[in-house]
Amino acid sequence: MLELRPMPEATVSPGVPKLLQEGYLVRFTNEWPETLPIKLRNKCFQIQRTNPVHYDLSYIIPTNDFRDVDISNAAGGENLYPEGLSTLYETALGFKPGNYLVHFYIPAGEAVSRLEQANMIPNVTSATLRYLGAKKPSDSPYEDKRIFIYSVKDLEPIILRVFVDSGIAFEKCVLGLEVNKCRLVEVTDPTKEQLTKAKKLLYYSELRW
Repeated sequence: MLELRPMPEATVSPGVPKLLQEGYLVRFTNEWPETLPIKLRNKCFQIQRTNPVHYDLSYIIPTNDFRDVDISNAAGGENLYPEGLSTLYETALGFKPGNYLVHFYIPAGEAVSRLEQANMIPNVTSATLRYLGAKKPSDSPYEDKRIFIYSVKDLEPIILRVFVDSGIAFEKCVLGLEVNKCRLVEVTDPTKEQLTKAKKLLYYSELRW
């Protein structure tokens, strides 16, 4: 449900679409909870229709300060989660250049990127830990988005902590989003070949270990 794709080491011709397309398959792992309104655990779905929607979020933030951006449909959120029970949002995220860092939290307060020692947790108030697990604009450029977020109705909120590093009075932080609305149709008895071809979508608890 959160994926950072590395820069390709070679080009492929013809090119491969970055976003899910009609006819593609996705499968959800065993970790997806049964408490969500759509039952996803260990299930395979085919993409019936897609509709990519472009959207930018822009914030002006002073130096050594941050803003938490909730992309969910919770109160105060940016409403970038689906509401339909048969909808998956694949959101490609890229950043315009600037002197800022982005940390990811899901649920709120739980950093996606951390190390195993107890104090090795991202902390924007620390001169060193502010860089731990942080994503820079160069990691996912606006014109070459490499961060992908997968969300369904009532998924826990994903928080982006956008932090402006020292050295500049104010920074304009632009988060470019391509929200690929995907309509899901369950494959009730998928073949081994279909499961092999399907894109595996992890639950957020599988991103931390």
